[in-house]
Amino acid sequence: MQRLRILSVVLVFSFLCAMQAAAQDTTGKITGAVTDPTGAIVPNAAVTVTNIATNISHSTTTNSAGLYQVLQLPIGLYRVTAQAAGFQQTTIASKTALQINQTLRIDVQLQVGQVSGEVTVESNATQVETENSTIGGTVSGQAIFELPLNGRDTLDLLKTQPGVSATNPDSTAAGNYSIGGMRTDSVTYLLDGGLNNDLLSNQAVADPNPDAIAEFRVLENNYGAEYGRNAGGIVSVVTKSGTNQFHGTAYDYLRNNYFDANTFFNNQQDLPVSVLKRNQFGGTVGGPIKKDKLFFFFSYEGQRQTSLDTSPGKVTTFTPAEANGDFSGSDEAGTVAAFLQNNPYYQPNPTLAGQGTIDPTKIDPVAKAYFTKGLIPTSPTGFLFSAGSCDKQFQ
Repeated sequence: MQRLRILSVVLVFSFLCAMQAAAQDTTGKITGAVTDPTGAIVPNAAVTVTNIATNISHSTTTNSAGLYQVLQLPIGLYRVTAQAAGFQQTTIASKTALQINQTLRIDVQLQVGQVSGEVTVESNATQVETENSTIGGTVSGQAIFELPLNGRDTLDLLKTQPGVSATNPDSTAAGNYSIGGMRTDSVTYLLDGGLNNDLLSNQAVADPNPDAIAEFRVLENNYGAEYGRNAGGIVSVVTKSGTNQFHGTAYDYLRNNYFDANTFFNNQQDLPVSVLKRNQFGGTVGGPIKKDKLFFFFSYEGQRQTSLDTSPGKVTTFTPAEANGDFSGSDEAGTVAAFLQNNPYYQPNPTLAGQGTIDPTKIDPVAKAYFTKGLIPTSPTGFLFSAGSCDKQFQ
């Protein structure tokens, strides 16, 4: 029993290690220099980087060149505090959020004075990436809420990025998008750092609803070695997390045919507007379990859809003559004739068989009943117009 417990612990630990090794980088880093009022470097200064939303901090010191960097930081807003002997403690609160795979530079200039003194500076970091050569784009924050996404498909955000093109619907190639002109089956999808590729279709497996997304980033070129596997681009999605403040959303997106105009061909044939009633509803909630230590975040989305296509469609059917076994005037006359020649039971008369005509007395009465009772429609022209199709979805 004891051996079984040890084996279970080892297997679980190995599984967790494998998951960690497979994960890609969805974090960023903050770097900068600490200087005095004259611009001279300040070595060995204590630097603390703190996430504003969770109050979780990371500490380091500047090197001999007055530089510091803090790696593996979750995305979000940060403040940087620097302190050294003979200088006032200085805090830089950044108004620019750290993004996936980004290097955010925040320089701190200390002021001469008592250590007990404190200086707070509101800083807007430059939007130009000077530390990282990766070419890509990011969608986050209010843009995710406001961009029109038909069906609330988060991956539609790819269409907002330059260099990204959707696959031709008639194409048989795997994958839905080409990034930077690369193959559609060479795109890597990441969700919170884990591989999110369907290995058969090379599409994303999990597609969270937009309200649960903190950041959507597309890496097109020059990304780091930690992003392996494919050369066709990286689509990295990071979901939201809990913070020290309770927060959440609730929504119900409605699409109804009562708001739609009719199509030209429906109007031409006096057909009503095609029915489409779709409700996509859900919500998110996040907050602290233990302040500054442990947090939670929950998201749910449901969908109810009913659709009825009233657009006319051409459906091939039997003519009255064909319903009685006479296919002599049909495009299928040759096929029926070949069948009858190999099956003389259905038409003992070789002449009629060669014309593609079945002896009416050989047709099963049950099959005839389908035609006489209207269960199988007939038409003099050999085709009918259908009223459309109905579809219901519950997710």
